[in-house]
Amino acid sequence: MKKKVMITGATGDVGKSLCEILDGLGYDVLTSSRRKPEGWKYPFTSVDITNLDVFTESLKDVSVLVHLAGQREPDAGFEDLVGPNIRGSYNAFEAALRAGVQTVVYASSVNVSNGQDQKEPLSEEVICPSNLYGTSKAFGESIARHYSEIHGVSCFCFRMGWTLPFTESKELLANPPMDPLYAKKVYLSTEDFAQLVHLAIEAPKDLKFGVFNALSDNREKLLDISKAKSVLKYKPKHDAFAILES
Repeated sequence: MKKKVMITGATGDVGKSLCEILDGLGYDVLTSSRRKPEGWKYPFTSVDITNLDVFTESLKDVSVLVHLAGQREPDAGFEDLVGPNIRGSYNAFEAALRAGVQTVVYASSVNVSNGQDQKEPLSEEVICPSNLYGTSKAFGESIARHYSEIHGVSCFCFRMGWTLPFTESKELLANPPMDPLYAKKVYLSTEDFAQLVHLAIEAPKDLKFGVFNALSDNREKLLDISKAKSVLKYKPKHDAFAILES
């Protein structure tokens, strides 16, 4: 029987790509967001992630929750983060527990650790948020650990970099909205991210928790992705530097 996978924040650029790839891999893809785009082809539920009862109801009969929804602006202030990223993250794990979801994949961020000066790629042990957004994502990782250890939910947190569809990557990497070298060092293709999600969904049952750095195999990296390679058998296909040189 197909696994039912609910993707929150599915209508964003990362979510759209993930829907297509997971659908192609044979999963029963369900989607949620605040608003349904015109022509949306996947089963859709309008969900306010700050409403626990609504969130829980949306996860009925779901096997896997991929939680992408939330405030994603790195310069967001506390009042903009407390609803979607603090209460919304708590609700994601609590709703999953109440609904009997076996696995939660949580979209964390490079901003959890990028406040530390980098000489070598940063490991998952580093927690040094550069902003309040990163702090809110560190909270999400911590609550994931709680729900895994105390309640037995399998929880995977991915510290995602600047995530772009491969087909648009060359143009956007050539004119990034940030320091050009930093952009290349934190690049993650949506295809490589989808591979990580797929590996988390199919992870061995005894692997109940993990925080993993999530970047493509860029020649220079802000984050060390060796843990994802060794534990999840991640084999990233893309490299920002090679994309720009191609």
